[in-house]
Amino acid sequence: MSPEPEYVRRRCARVLLADEDDRVLLFYSRDYMGPGVEYYVTPGGGLDTGETLAEGAVREVFEETGLRVDPAALGPVVAEAAGEWSDGPGPVIRSEDGYFFLRVPHFDPVRDRLEPVEQDEFTEARWLTLGEIAGADALVFPARIADLLKGLLAGTTPLAPVRLPWGAWRWDPDRDWTATERATILER
Repeated sequence: MSPEPEYVRRRCARVLLADEDDRVLLFYSRDYMGPGVEYYVTPGGGLDTGETLAEGAVREVFEETGLRVDPAALGPVVAEAAGEWSDGPGPVIRSEDGYFFLRVPHFDPVRDRLEPVEQDEFTEARWLTLGEIAGADALVFPARIADLLKGLLAGTTPLAPVRLPWGAWRWDPDRDWTATERATILER
């Protein structure tokens, strides 16, 4: 039996960016977690010390896409998700994520401000239709977003943040990837 892993708490801000054609920007990754393993990541990431959720969200959007956004343009948090994830034998992240939804004119993301690990991980940025997201929803990290996006793209903002099902995976040092997540990752 392996020793108890180290846990790290992380508060994250994420933004679902939708263009005028109802396509949503996601980052695609293939082979980073292992040969043939593919998944999508929503724009966003961990908050810096002292940042509000909105401040972290606009910083992350700028760093990951080059798009400058006013924090006031984000509106309310539309969804939340929480769970554990890890990307290998090391600390397990206990993440609490808040999601914003923002309509923007279509743009080509500029990815030159990505952190080195993100440059290695994110193969490309893709604008996906709702149908494409629904087809790949089990591969969206860290939470499944297709059902939420149906309402948001139709113009409905939830009165309170929706609780999203956690879809991230966790490394198991005794078995490699956890059985459930490994099956999900490899089904595609």
